[in-house]
Amino acid sequence: MPAGSALWAERLAALPSRFPGQQFVADPAAVLADPGSFDALLASKVDPAFLEGASSLKALFLSITGVNHLPLELLAARGVRLFNVHGNAESVAQCALAMTLAFYGRTIEYHNDLKRTAWHGFWVGKGAEDEWNSLFRRKCAVFGTGAIGQALAKLLKAFDCEVVGYRSRSGEPTPPNFDRVEPDFSRAVAGAELLYVTLPLSPSTQGLFSKEVLLSARGKFIVNVGRGAVIDEEGLYLALRDGILKGAGIDTWYQYPKAGATSGAPSRFPIHELPNVILSPHVGGSTREASVIAADQTIENLASWLETGSCGREVDLARRY
Repeated sequence: MPAGSALWAERLAALPSRFPGQQFVADPAAVLADPGSFDALLASKVDPAFLEGASSLKALFLSITGVNHLPLELLAARGVRLFNVHGNAESVAQCALAMTLAFYGRTIEYHNDLKRTAWHGFWVGKGAEDEWNSLFRRKCAVFGTGAIGQALAKLLKAFDCEVVGYRSRSGEPTPPNFDRVEPDFSRAVAGAELLYVTLPLSPSTQGLFSKEVLLSARGKFIVNVGRGAVIDEEGLYLALRDGILKGAGIDTWYQYPKAGATSGAPSRFPIHELPNVILSPHVGGSTREASVIAADQTIENLASWLETGSCGREVDLARRY
């Protein structure tokens, strides 16, 4: 089980009395010392070496959403079931909307200029060329109609936007707040001005937004709160640099600081230096509210598994989400 903040300590303390026939160990050192004695593990990441020794492990419960950092092939080969949570969906959706509003509203530009006493607008005789843009009634495509995509669609509907979802599977109901779901990727891209990427990383989504797609996406604004590698790195840079894409809001990246470091470029290309990008350091889900929901959902998953042998948030190891 995870080392405990007060939040986790409170949630975990209730389990022994609820399941008196089970033994719960909250000390990570004790778990690492005897991996073969546990039927279930609650964690956010797991060393493959630990899993090799976890001979009795039947279920792994993640306290986060993403699973692409895990040895999924090993889990599948060992028959270990994987359960995750979507506690950060609302916060990530809010981050995606905030980056959009910041870009269309020129919020960062106006803020930075006024900090140095430079004014915009009619106060200094500037006209239409100095206006900002409204989000109302724009056409949006949300790539991924899961928990984050659904939360984002709900927010966009507050602006009377047309919201089309994209998912590769057909035959499923249209989720709330989507006008329709488009199974054809090219049509989804072509039909919208704002493109929101909420997809997990899998073999079918890696590089989905190829260089060719990006270099033909003239006048569009793209937001990535899914995974960096869903969008081709070089193609994103070129499309932004050359003004093909109107702009981008990026929370999930291609490079991250090495262990112990606190700085580093987020891409091999100088995307962070471009003027038409809103930058976010992969903190879209890093809210207190998301942490509380994630903890509650994780404990709910574990309790359901102990009671019934299953729960509703199981990851499809083949699909990787």
